[in-house]
Amino acid sequence: MTGPTVVIAGVGRFGDLHARVWAEAGARITGLVDPDTARLAEVARTRRVDQTATELAPLLDRVRPDVVVIAADEAAHTGLALTALEAGSHVFVEKPLALSAADAWRIAETAAAHQRQVVVGHISRFTAPMTRMRAGVERGAVGRLCALRLRRDFSRAWFLSFGDRVHPVWESCIHDIDLAISFARTRVRRVVAMQSGAAGDAAPSVVSALLEFDNGVIATVESAWLVPATAPGTLDDGPLALDGAIVGEAEVLGLDGVLKQRLVSDSLVEWTRAGVQVPDLSLWPEEDGVVGGALRREVGYALAVFTGRRQPDVMPVEEACWGVEAAEAVVESLRTGAPVELPVRR
Repeated sequence: MTGPTVVIAGVGRFGDLHARVWAEAGARITGLVDPDTARLAEVARTRRVDQTATELAPLLDRVRPDVVVIAADEAAHTGLALTALEAGSHVFVEKPLALSAADAWRIAETAAAHQRQVVVGHISRFTAPMTRMRAGVERGAVGRLCALRLRRDFSRAWFLSFGDRVHPVWESCIHDIDLAISFARTRVRRVVAMQSGAAGDAAPSVVSALLEFDNGVIATVESAWLVPATAPGTLDDGPLALDGAIVGEAEVLGLDGVLKQRLVSDSLVEWTRAGVQVPDLSLWPEEDGVVGGALRREVGYALAVFTGRRQPDVMPVEEACWGVEAAEAVVESLRTGAPVELPVRR
């Protein structure tokens, strides 16, 4: 039995990793799309893909894939997703789904009209600790959910190299906005946020936001691109090596208990000539020659949804739209310095 056919739209480092993981999960990569012709040729050669194009629509006319995986720049997500859905393909799109609530809901509505599925790549939902924490909340381990505290800090060097490529709320805070939604399972109704340009004035390098949900749950979401170069590396090797660190914590508070998780764990520390490493083993570790971890689970989930073997229960597109709404409100609150009330969606 052959697996679903997949086109990858956007073949930068993460798009190339997606090509590998989807193939390892049993899909057939039948086409690649990227405006950078040199990069496109390189990845096509490495992944042994014959069909390539600089635009998505002409390639879809030729290969008619079951799935389009979108790993292009954030601003391109909406156009690529709509093109894929209207051509009859399911869509996996890296976070965020879109850069505006209007575009996010347009994608969701187009998917429904064409009876296609959309899975958004909020990888943090698929890490083992978050899966366990969410299951604990759902079975009542902490009693009534009251509050969430979420923090995610990045290396300052990353801010200096690509921190202004897109507003940092869409790059970093969107992860924890989505996690908060995955626990609260409802919409955000009010947001207030503050920022600092401590690492440089190209974009806010420090963001702190308070979210109030429709069910009364309160969440704090914080992000600072200030981790120094002397911090232990967390992603320095493996299938997607990044020189730097992601450091953070997640806390779930209920009337009957608290669940806590740290993104950097001292369960494995490596002291070598290269320095001190605290390698992340949750996102995309290489295991027995294949990519595992949250990325493999995320892709496996998406394939099961696209082939009708399970319902879109872990990452419903509606919740991705709620996340875009909330992130857009955070950006607006940062701009105005005032609280933002989200409109009720009918």
